[in-house]
Amino acid sequence: MIEIIDLFLRLIAATVSGAFIGFTRERIQRPAGLRTHALISVGAAFITELSIFTFFNGVTGDPGRVAAQIVSGIGFLGAGTILKKGFSVKGLTTAATLWVTAAIGMGFGAGEYFSSALATSIVLLIVVGFKRVDRLVGKGNKQTITIEMYKGHAMEKLTKYLEKLGITPLHIEIETDEDSITFELVIKDEDYKAIKKNIVEFASIEGIISIDLGD
Repeated sequence: MIEIIDLFLRLIAATVSGAFIGFTRERIQRPAGLRTHALISVGAAFITELSIFTFFNGVTGDPGRVAAQIVSGIGFLGAGTILKKGFSVKGLTTAATLWVTAAIGMGFGAGEYFSSALATSIVLLIVVGFKRVDRLVGKGNKQTITIEMYKGHAMEKLTKYLEKLGITPLHIEIETDEDSITFELVIKDEDYKAIKKNIVEFASIEGIISIDLGD
């Protein structure tokens, strides 16, 4: 009975840890959110439990054989969240959180409560706290937005609206394809906030296909 309770607690702990990590992606509308991370974590924990307690009887079998496939298998799922749009590659952080969430789930599945909880805390610190550090050290007070528009007078319309808001991009990159044109704008923090504040009006510009405000 005690063994069953312990196995149950491992699954619950894995689920909670995965949910915490997933929430950090859910709140910024990333494709893999709370439920996805929770499912990956509890799934990894359950497979690890099976690998240790079912496929190994203490004498024959390999307790790590099945669990080892999680490491490579989760890579395929993470790859599905990575997208290249225009000049930017999106989803790398989400793919990384999926991978580390599986590792944490494996830790709980193996009964390593302390190390798995510590890893969860470190991941949350990196995802939430390091984002501010990244802005201070890497980006400074700059933000990047990606705008996709239909071809035509796209540049003229975009420039006109940016002038209306008093925004002067620090850097602009343009990529075109058959039907659309993509702009990647590097702007100041205060200009980024102005666009977010007027996002509904901004999105109503004729010809806008999509706007990505980044992480």
